[in-house]
Amino acid sequence: MKEIKHPYLVRLLSIIGICLGCIVMGLVFTMINTAIPTIQKSLQIPLIQMQWMMLSFGIINCAFLVTSGRLADIYGRKKIFLIGLCCSGVGMFIGGHSQGSGGLIFSLSLAGLGNAILLPVSQAMLVSEFPESYKSRAIAIWASAIASAMALGPLVTGGLLEAFGWQWVFWSMIPLFLISLCFIFLFTRESKNTIDAPHVDVKGMILIGISLSSFAFLITEFVHLSVWVNGSLLFITVLSFLALWRSSRSSPSPILLPELVRKKTFLCASIASGCLIFYIWSTFFLLPIYLENVRHLSSIGTGQLMLGITIPVIVLSPIVGRKYQPHKAWIFIFYGFLCLILSSILQTFFRDTTPLPVIFSATLLFGIGYGLITGPTATAAISVVPPYKAGIASGTFVTFQEIGGTLGLALVVTAVRLKSTLTQGIQIGSYALFLISLLGVICSLLMKPRSQKSHDH
Repeated sequence: MKEIKHPYLVRLLSIIGICLGCIVMGLVFTMINTAIPTIQKSLQIPLIQMQWMMLSFGIINCAFLVTSGRLADIYGRKKIFLIGLCCSGVGMFIGGHSQGSGGLIFSLSLAGLGNAILLPVSQAMLVSEFPESYKSRAIAIWASAIASAMALGPLVTGGLLEAFGWQWVFWSMIPLFLISLCFIFLFTRESKNTIDAPHVDVKGMILIGISLSSFAFLITEFVHLSVWVNGSLLFITVLSFLALWRSSRSSPSPILLPELVRKKTFLCASIASGCLIFYIWSTFFLLPIYLENVRHLSSIGTGQLMLGITIPVIVLSPIVGRKYQPHKAWIFIFYGFLCLILSSILQTFFRDTTPLPVIFSATLLFGIGYGLITGPTATAAISVVPPYKAGIASGTFVTFQEIGGTLGLALVVTAVRLKSTLTQGIQIGSYALFLISLLGVICSLLMKPRSQKSHDH
């Protein structure tokens, strides 16, 4: 049967609905991280419980990310996307009414599940709304919507905190969820993946969830646990990861595809991207706490300084996308991680009297590095994969990212908590950021082609 094309207005409203879902994704991460100091002071919640709030978001996001994409391929992207919007919307509603850490952790768990659905499914839905020749434009719109939201998030949060209180950081996103839900329900056509086998790697989802949860619990709580409990958690982490690897070798649609991980370019680009997300999640969590609790900036002042990170990402991402080629991606990644190294060095000097220009320079270097790395790592990884495996490759790549972010929150924030003062903790955390950036530099150098004609085998 000949496909019935959407009228222009209907397609436009559908795209707006999908983009609103993407925008909320970016807002959830940056707005809630920026609001953490205010929430912590208002509810008198220890830092470790705020850490678990964001870890619950990361662990559930990582465990369900690939699985939700496959469920959308099988049962319909529109249906699954609407479920994701509802999960995130309910999470934000609960978060705004929370009076303690339990409600906040449950709220961010729902938001993590929603994000795990919205991230892969929004991209697939947006691509399906465009003709084949405009696929790249669809991806550009998708990336721009998320980047713009992340850029505006800190500033919007500062205004909401000053005018209304931290609850409205959660509640302000609900209207966007509702508008997105209505537009998609009314104007977006259903689409499925009718080519690949309808298989979901449930076993892989459970194993990666167990592995990440046990490792995060080990790192976060080890000082309060006995040697036997710590040893057991480490054993569970290793055993579940080995089981995940073994399961991936026989699954038709695995979370981690072994044949991709064996490709040097794919592996190095994925690890480099994981290092970047490690840096991002750690810094977005700790920087607002430092700015408000140590430097005593207002919420708006914190939001303005955070723009030093987000604005360069918006400016650089499209420029980098036009300038580089996949075999030269390592150059952008290399210089990006050099910027992150310089930023982490500046962060070692963060004290209660550190001049604001020094802090802004650190955020600006971070933002430049972020903008140089994010696009080239993704393109370099996917460029060595056959087109028919691009979906699975993208899922494996994003899983590396989410693992990096979750480990960053667990390791760096725990290192900060173990020091007697926040400034000492920030200094230790900056050493960890330096080391993870150094690993990113090494990965970029390993991606360098041996000659102009070299190919990844």
